[in-house]
Parts: sequence; structure tokens; C-alpha cells
Amino acid sequence: MKKIILSSIALFAVAMTQAQVSETLSTGNGYTNSSFYSLDNGEVSNVSNEDWELAFSTSQFSSYIRINGGKGVELYSYPDGDTSNWATVDITNVANWTKLYNSEEEWDNGAFNRSSTGHPNYGWGNYNNITHAVAGDSLFIIKTLNGDYKKLWIQSIDAGTWNFKYANIDGTSMSSESIASSNYSDKNFFYYSLDNSVVVDREPATGTWDFVVTKYQAAQPQGGYYPSTGVLLNKGLKAREARGVDVNTALWGDYTEEEKINVLGADWKSYNMTDHIYDIESDLSYFITDRAENIWRIIFTGFDGPTAGGNVHFTKELISAVSIDENKSINLGIYPNPASSQVTLLYDNLTSAQATIRIVDINGRMIYSEQFMGTNFNQQVLDVSNFSKGFYSVIIESNDRVGTQKLIIE
Repeated sequence: MKKIILSSIALFAVAMTQAQVSETLSTGNGYTNSSFYSLDNGEVSNVSNEDWELAFSTSQFSSYIRINGGKGVELYSYPDGDTSNWATVDITNVANWTKLYNSEEEWDNGAFNRSSTGHPNYGWGNYNNITHAVAGDSLFIIKTLNGDYKKLWIQSIDAGTWNFKYANIDGTSMSSESIASSNYSDKNFFYYSLDNSVVVDREPATGTWDFVVTKYQAAQPQGGYYPSTGVLLNKGLKAREARGVDVNTALWGDYTEEEKINVLGADWKSYNMTDHIYDIESDLSYFITDRAENIWRIIFTGFDGPTAGGNVHFTKELISAVSIDENKSINLGIYPNPASSQVTLLYDNLTSAQATIRIVDINGRMIYSEQFMGTNFNQQVLDVSNFSKGFYSVIIESNDRVGTQKLIIE
């Protein structure tokens, strides 16, 4: 038989189940820290969440600014004037002003941007089509972590450099800053402490973490915001929530995928006023799709309060993976495809006479498994007449090599 060249066949997602791994991430007593976590590698960084007030986006064409609302920072747009009133700011009625909050659904919608009316207005300033800079036109009052009120003017972001100034309300202790976001281009944000007048480089590189456990302001069902400790996804990740379904039977394909950063959020737990402990939702699991399109199942198992370490307990399980070393892949082809009664598998590049064929459905359930003896180039005929219509993954494993291909039954 003429050898068929299969090396150009694209790999389809390898649906497989690995053992659950139990994890604990600590935010410390009083929820003082943020824990950045990688599903592949575990905790990446555990850093203080009590040394910054402002977070500036590092993307060259963004103008987003967040505040450390979860730790008590308060932000107000000055209602009695604009930048021309810098010298005459009066906060006598600040208690009656409306607070500004970060969006908890997207990173790129900070408290400073909440009054945006859309391009070219970004809440704190307006985009200039000629200079391509955003020029600040608003004054803000901010309450720092130390409890001090300061006036703040975000003057511009120009060619990736943030320019701003701040001072005490009476104008004393004024500081001006000009910070190039390119110094932190591998991160989502760089941070700034108004109390200490320093840049805080606290966030790990964007590509090294999947979610962060931290304290933030969460919108409440009855209205308003309340500080919550929970889980926020990194930019670009997606997740699905399976609520009210047994965690042992929930299938990721049954739920809608969302890109909101608070899909996991904080409502997997609730405070038990009788026993003074946190109860965990029992019939609740999450499925996170990471940057490599691997799918992970997350189940929260416990939460320790602010006097017991602020620990978050959960299990993770890789239920579908696509990250295969091409040098260790088995070339695999299937015909006919789509099929209805039987298919022929063509494969080569085995490293052992013994191999295993598995077929899993779109939800990761294994519906066929067989061990067989093969050679370096071989073929197998499989009966698929009893398979339901739909998409499947065919997987061949031999020692440390894996080959996969998509199969369509019609």
C-alpha cells in the first residue's frame, strides 16, 4: 500500500480526563494579598493588595484606569467644575457625591471610565484625532488607602505615556508624574501609590497567569456595591458556569461560554450567619478555557474568612487539552469523514507496538476505548454505526506520543 502522508493534518483538541488536583490560595488575614494563579503551573505570585490606589492600562492604544476599590479607595468625579477649577476645589459635600466603581465584568472599564459616552470620550478625557492623545478634561477626588482626600487630574495619555498630577485638597504636597507604559508592556496594568508617590510593579506577566484571587467591589443584587473576595479571570480567557447541577455530571458543552472576568466571581460562597462560617455552593462547577484552548474544570470546596487566612480551596481538572508537542505526535487520518457506519484510521509514527484508541464526545465523555498491537504504519477499521450524530475526538496514544483528529458522525 502506498504510504499516505499525514503530517499536514491539523490536530483537533485532545479530550481527556486527568486526576483532580486540590489547591489552596491564600489572601491572608484581612484579605491583604492578591494571588495570581496559573492552571498549568500553580500560584505565580502572591502580592500585597494594600500598597496602591491606581492601576493604569499598559496597552498602547488604551485609556483605562482602575482603582483599588476592594481595599477602600473611593473615587468621585468633581461635580463643581473642571480642570480650570484645580486651585479652588472644595469637598465640603463629598459625602453626598456619587462614587465611581470599576466594572467587575471587564478589566478595560475602570472607575475613571464609567462616565464615558463612547469614543472619543473616555470618561476622564477626550481623544484627539490629530495628536492621537487623550487629553484630560475632568477633575477627580480620591480617598486614598490612608484615608486622605486628594484632588487628581489625569492630564493625558500620549504615545503610551501617562501624565497626571495630584495634591492635597488645599494644594499642598503636589506631585506630577509622567510614566511610560512601555516599561510594563508585558503586563495588563502598572500600579501607583498616591500615599507613597511610587510606581508599584506588582502584577506578573500577562501570559503567566489565568486568574487572580483578590478583594474587589462587586455589584449586589439589591443594588449598590460591596467589597468581596473572589476570582477574576485574566484578559482573553473564557469560562462557563454550571450552577444547580451535580458537579459529577455537569458537562461543559451544555453551558454558554462567557468572557466576563467575573464568571467565577464571589457568589460560589455565602456567609452562614448561624454558624459564622462560609457555605460553599455544592451543585456548582466552572469550566475555564485558557489561552491554549485547554479546558479546565474548577470546583470550589472551601473558603476561610478574614481571621483564618482568607484561604480559597478548590479542585482543578484538565478535561480537554490541545497542547501537544508536534515532535511527539502520531500522524492520524480518518476516512470517510464525515461518516455514518464505519471509518478507517490511518496512523504512523508509533514508538511502541502497543497503542490505545479512544473516542470522546464534545463534552469530554469517553465512549470508546481499545488497546491494540500496531506497527509504525497501520490502519484500523471502526464500527461507528451506533454513534449519535455530532462531533467527536479520536485519540491514539503510544508511550509518550499522541495523535488526534476530529470525527463527524452524520
